[in-house]
Amino acid sequence: MTDALKGKEDAQRILAYAESIAKESRKALTIEFNQKHKGIPFSSVPKVLQESLLAWFARRDKNVKVTLGPVSTKPGEVRATFGGEAKSVRFEIHADAMFQTASGATEAPCYLKELNVTIGKSR
Repeated sequence: MTDALKGKEDAQRILAYAESIAKESRKALTIEFNQKHKGIPFSSVPKVLQESLLAWFARRDKNVKVTLGPVSTKPGEVRATFGGEAKSVRFEIHADAMFQTASGATEAPCYLKELNVTIGKSR
């Protein structure tokens, strides 16, 4: 009985840690986008967002494994989901980004307005 409780406590602790580094990644990726990717074409944003998030987590904590998931886009909006795992606890990382575009065209320059990175339980 205590092993099951201990396992749940460990999982909750790992998810809390994942949530804290997700908040940290939001701040770091917002700075990165505003410095390195300002004015890139909106069509390249999903790939850049995925690569940036994967690279950031790899630099931040090698024990947190992050894998690519599905990405959806609408004009000015990108939603990406990643799979995450730490110490055999699986979770999802959701990155939702809003961009200001110069026009409605996909090749128009865009600028990051808002980025949210959250953690959810894996299904």
